Amino acid sequence: MKTYNWRPFLERWSADWLDSPGVRGRGDADETVLRDRWLGFPAAGEDRISELEERLGVTLPPTYRSFLATTDGWRPAGTAVGRVGAAEGVHWYGDPHGLQALHEGALDEYASEEEVLRAGMWGRALRLSAALDTVARDTAAPDSVAPDTVAPDTVEVLLDPGDPDANGEWAAYLHRGGAGGERPERHGSFMELMQALFREFHRAHADTPGFVNETTRELDADIEEARLACLDGEDIDGALDLLTEADECGRPRARGLRVQTEAMLSGGGGRGSRGGGGPADLRGVGRMDDPSYARELLPLAALEHVRAGHDEAAFLRALDEGDHDGDDRKQALALLREIDERTFRYEAPGPFGDAVASAREQARWGDTDGAWRTVAAAVAGWEPYGEEDIAPVGLLADPLLGPVITAERGRYLLETPRAGGRGAADDGDTEAPRARVDGLGWLAEETRPPAPDAYRFVLVHGVTPQELAGRIGEGPLSAPCDESEAGRAIRIGSCGVGGGDGAGAGSGSGGRETGEGSWSFAFESGRNGTEPSGEAVSRGTKSVTVWCERGGRSAALPGAFHFSYAEDGERVYGFTVRDGETEEWGPIPDALDPAHLFPDAGPGWDEEDAYDASNEDAGPGSYDATDSGGEGSWALDPDDEYESLDAIAEVFGVSLPRFAIRHGRLHAVAPS
Repeated sequence: MKTYNWRPFLERWSADWLDSPGVRGRGDADETVLRDRWLGFPAAGEDRISELEERLGVTLPPTYRSFLATTDGWRPAGTAVGRVGAAEGVHWYGDPHGLQALHEGALDEYASEEEVLRAGMWGRALRLSAALDTVARDTAAPDSVAPDTVAPDTVEVLLDPGDPDANGEWAAYLHRGGAGGERPERHGSFMELMQALFREFHRAHADTPGFVNETTRELDADIEEARLACLDGEDIDGALDLLTEADECGRPRARGLRVQTEAMLSGGGGRGSRGGGGPADLRGVGRMDDPSYARELLPLAALEHVRAGHDEAAFLRALDEGDHDGDDRKQALALLREIDERTFRYEAPGPFGDAVASAREQARWGDTDGAWRTVAAAVAGWEPYGEEDIAPVGLLADPLLGPVITAERGRYLLETPRAGGRGAADDGDTEAPRARVDGLGWLAEETRPPAPDAYRFVLVHGVTPQELAGRIGEGPLSAPCDESEAGRAIRIGSCGVGGGDGAGAGSGSGGRETGEGSWSFAFESGRNGTEPSGEAVSRGTKSVTVWCERGGRSAALPGAFHFSYAEDGERVYGFTVRDGETEEWGPIPDALDPAHLFPDAGPGWDEEDAYDASNEDAGPGSYDATDSGGEGSWALDPDDEYESLDAIAEVFGVSLPRFAIRHGRLHAVAPS
């Protein structure tokens, strides 16, 4: 529940507190509060508010000023704060513990604007929490404060006039624990701070038997509405807002549903802006005998735990020990190790599970785009395990398929109607997203670190990736790995068909042939000092070999681009451009003529004629190879690199899978 009008908000808070179990049975409960069902006080008149502003020498921010016009203070109401906001008790904080010097001393050159404002807040803040004697005089029963909260005298409510917004609101802080407490909790205004305290009150009492009131009923209805909306693929952001509010108020169903929604919106690459940014807190969410928990939520929590670098003991502490016996914890640890070792396999019942198995095969050989289309086409047939299950979030923890589900794709899955909602999900497959053709030119687009400055690949027609691995490497294929894990190993996959007809140019024909089958690729990044040969791998078929070294500002690292086409073990045609010189062989098709692709290279290329274009007045030979301001004449022209790759893709109809190579996990083999 969110409201921006003080009276209904505070009346709701009063009613929820007074209807809490045991309140009326306490002999020390304030009779006025019980009679009037109001935790506030009479309103402060305009004269009293003006006197306060005159005493302080400031104009109060709007929401605090309107608060005083509604009630001159607020009694303790099930939170860690005593009486707050009364005009008589408001005064400048004065930084009694010297916290400003402490916080400002901890700032560094990378500190954000918010961190700088927070550090300087202490000496200028306005203190709204009442003095201890006032709290003792006006507070309701001491046991009205939740047992798991800190004492009222350890919490400060502060407003910072040095941090206003466009509406004149001051940043508001809850500072818990006195001088040695945690970092103060910032809110955009006094109204926002009070709403946070209201949610804290509900959170502290959520597990209390009989804690039922208008707010809990409203929040539980919101949870069900959000659940159905997610399953129907409707207004996902609005549904998440409802789940977030309910979760912050401690409603038991909200946590698991919120985690699932945020996880899908963040994708398998990590928690996004709407995600929590850390391991999911799943305490009280489920049990190991609940498949929705064990097969969907727990793998997600384990993945985030591994990413955060926490140990196994910390993972167990994150579980609800009351719901996990010894066997449960053993199963949880086994799952954690599968996630850490990347052996976890996400499985699901029914046709969606079959599609996941097919997609995993596609992904491990490089067809990540095809894997995504397989999953997307089948998600309408996904079967929830129960009413607390709204999305296949365990998929995000699969080491092969998790990276395929980007944030945009996760949203697509959520927006596809699924079983269990108000509407009827499609019985069959839905239309899959359109296939994307990456081509080869994207390799030339990635020129900034961490993209490598050199790469090489071999494309072989009509052989499987496994067969290609046997032709170029030695030893068994590795488990699927990403680019950094591969090291000097060569990654293997299927590259599919690109923009041409899938066959390639014939020997010397300069045209196209109609062929059958697809292409497989072997790809490696970086410089290894060897020039790969495509001739050996082309026996019984044909191959395309490309290697590129972009070069730099030193003659020791000249730019080079090599292309070679081979058939049945024999080199047919190709060229190498290195350090501005071109070597070519065989009847090269016009579309691949290096004179067109690299117009500045040739026998007459002269280093003295290549100098920094930004220093034209200096004349030839004036280029400083040690200058850090730009690349030297030994580097390849990125436009030439792009045009060459694009021409090769067009002539042979090939496409390397960008996502699979840069972000996916592929099998690899050691070079022979």
